[in-house]
Amino acid sequence: MFIPGHFSTRARLTLAGALSLLIIAAADTAQAQQPAGFQYAVKFVCGKSEQRIPVVAPGEYFTAINVHNPNATAVGMRKKFAIALPGEKAGPISKFFDARLAPDEAFEIDCLDIFQLTSSTASFIKGFAVIETPQELDIVAVYTAAGRSGGVETMDVETVQPRRLTVVGKPDLVPVPDASGTFCRLRDGQLVVTVKNQGTADAGPSVTRVDFSSGSVSQPTPPIPAGGSVDLLFPIPAGCFQPDCFFRITVDSTNIVDESNEGNNTASGFCLG
Repeated sequence: MFIPGHFSTRARLTLAGALSLLIIAAADTAQAQQPAGFQYAVKFVCGKSEQRIPVVAPGEYFTAINVHNPNATAVGMRKKFAIALPGEKAGPISKFFDARLAPDEAFEIDCLDIFQLTSSTASFIKGFAVIETPQELDIVAVYTAAGRSGGVETMDVETVQPRRLTVVGKPDLVPVPDASGTFCRLRDGQLVVTVKNQGTADAGPSVTRVDFSSGSVSQPTPPIPAGGSVDLLFPIPAGCFQPDCFFRITVDSTNIVDESNEGNNTASGFCLG
């Protein structure tokens, strides 16, 4: 029979490391599966314009799209590129490419990236970079152009605003770990549980239950809008630390919410004694 207290300290730490890796992997998977709620369409102009009948002034053009995650949690996103052709012709559209940013991280999409990801062999391309994400981001595009001298002659900085994607769907309630991937968060001797609605529709009131190794505790959970979350406090029953306290979180424990995914409502964790 599995008795947590019978593990040696070294064995418990090894188990803790393994469980942490599993929790982080599960969190990354859940993040990648979050539906997109916002879309950004960012104009890009890249390469050297030397056409006989140019559509832009002759010169060399550069675009740098800077993406920053201002949120307290990691954000998964996907991006694709739609090339625009002159003469009101539609150009090719790339596939979606996945990306991820941890809290406060940033990356840049530049012309070299765009040429590579679109597999374009042209010397000059323009169009839109389309970025879809479940949470709002900071996206700023920097445009520069060089003339015959080779030096920068024009520069423009544009902050790109998102559009809200209206997707008819269902709510999806999940327990969410903290930024380090752990579910053991204590406040005033109580376990803090974050319940997030990562679905595309608002969730009504529900019940969240935590099964500790020494007893179970349930808490009413208020309505959560799509993309929103709520923190709940659970008193830890006496005798749970033997020496560690193991627990299992179940959101929507009474199955009252009709969710898009009923298989991601639980998560396991423990607090070291």
